[in-house]
Amino acid sequence: MNAPPSANSEPVSEGVAAFLRQHGATGNIQLLPMRGGANNRVYRVPRAEGDWVLKCYFQYPGDPRDRFGAEHAFYDWLQSRGIRRTPQPLAWCAERRLGLFTLVPGQKLRPEEVNAGRVREALEFAGEINASRSLPSAQAMPVASEACFSLDEHLACVDSRLARLRQISTPDPVDRQAADFIQTELGPAWQRIRAAICETAAKSGARLDAALAHSSRCLSPSDFGFHNAILALDGRLRFFDFEYAGWDDPAKLVCDFFCQPELSAPPDQWQTFVDQLGVWWDADAGLRLRARLLWPAYQIKWCCIMLNEFVRSGQARRAFAAGTGLAGDRKGAQLSKARNGLAKAVELWQGTA
Repeated sequence: MNAPPSANSEPVSEGVAAFLRQHGATGNIQLLPMRGGANNRVYRVPRAEGDWVLKCYFQYPGDPRDRFGAEHAFYDWLQSRGIRRTPQPLAWCAERRLGLFTLVPGQKLRPEEVNAGRVREALEFAGEINASRSLPSAQAMPVASEACFSLDEHLACVDSRLARLRQISTPDPVDRQAADFIQTELGPAWQRIRAAICETAAKSGARLDAALAHSSRCLSPSDFGFHNAILALDGRLRFFDFEYAGWDDPAKLVCDFFCQPELSAPPDQWQTFVDQLGVWWDADAGLRLRARLLWPAYQIKWCCIMLNEFVRSGQARRAFAAGTGLAGDRKGAQLSKARNGLAKAVELWQGTA
């Protein structure tokens, strides 16, 4: 028996309906928008047998990254290795860029619930993913979005994001405020932090251009953190959103995990997290140094990510995912978050200088 129609239900195109019916949907199909997605449209599909989640992937013409393909490949890898700390993928449609998943009943973590035990679960997930990373099927996985395999590449990634932000148009007061923040605060702070990273690396004997050995790279979920997790009814976390996944530097995985602004990991768990990764990547003697050097750099990068609302491609993704309403409010909120993120970056830099 199907659920009664909902006022919040969105129209269902013939193509989407055909895809869902092909995989078992019957009767009146409803698409109920789910909150939280910043890049894609995500819907709950009510069913008596258990609800589904339908994900419609965004593709910006000027962005070559294949979010659909990356997530599809990563889920296939997880399933092939028997890793079940995620929603179960049910079906894919490359033509329409659709993914269908089981809905995991549960709730998002609250900040007070992010503790050492939850960090351990995240570490276990990362460990399971990489336990078989030497297999040919793992080696065939693509590199992650914005993967970096030298200190130079990490620094250049932040440089590139800041350069893009300096090109934003300023038609409205909030845009002008953002441009002023980028020019007078964010940019100068990054130059100081960048110089300090280069100086410390030189003193430590770490070459900026040294490429990370393949044995020291990891399969990363990317955008990895508790913001992309659900606390299921069985009391365990389920992780999701692998659109940027692939091979990367484990130091980047660490930094993203602790810098993500929505629900970042507690700083007092930093050493535990890095030490455990160091055990798994014992061939990578420089992991701890790289992670510590790059922590404030990735805090700056996350400031840039928070300001994507002001960049044309970022605006297009947000409009696709959430509509065009209240764009000014979103910009103001993101600028405020970026200011807070910059304060954390400066604090991290001063703490490690």
